[in-house]
Amino acid sequence: MSLILISSFKLVLKMDNLIEPRYSIAIMPPKSGIDYVNELKNSLCTAINWFNSKNSKAHVTISEFVADDDEIEKIINQLKDLSSYEKPFHVNFEGVSSYKNGAVFITPDGNSKIALKQLMLNIQKGLKIKNVNHSKDPHMSIGRKLSEDNVATALKMFADVKLNFDCVGLVLRKFNPDIKVRQYEVLNHDFKFLGNEPKPNLQQSLF
Repeated sequence: MSLILISSFKLVLKMDNLIEPRYSIAIMPPKSGIDYVNELKNSLCTAINWFNSKNSKAHVTISEFVADDDEIEKIINQLKDLSSYEKPFHVNFEGVSSYKNGAVFITPDGNSKIALKQLMLNIQKGLKIKNVNHSKDPHMSIGRKLSEDNVATALKMFADVKLNFDCVGLVLRKFNPDIKVRQYEVLNHDFKFLGNEPKPNLQQSLF
């Protein structure tokens, strides 16, 4: 019996090691913006009780992916390079909207949405990642998987929400699977927008 238990334990360890870490590339507001969105989430929690994304810090997702230790080091270098070509810009978020899946989020205004979409496209096109999901619509989630009634409550509560900040860089987050956490946490924020001139590619250099 002890041999069976030992073998089973080794099998569990092996299976755990096969689960690759999950990462997220995102834009995050400064602490004042994070605190502001936390206040919104706390207000909603008081009104409807706990909900998905209640404890997630304010962010705009660009991409989510899985990677092993070797891959993540390469991706970090890619992100440092890609972000160095971007220029800081100001973003305005005004009001809230929702998706059919029950997500409620703060929406960027027209000009900010255009700027964020272009940034997302630049980063996504430049990344060399195998197992990745790219976000297409920039937004800042308040809650996810809400019922229709709770979506209506959130939309009414936050109709006049406003948040603006300077977008000056990216963050790399890593998912913490601990049952007490189960959230993405900032792993690296050394991806500043420096406005450097992009390097010409090989085809361009031939002409």
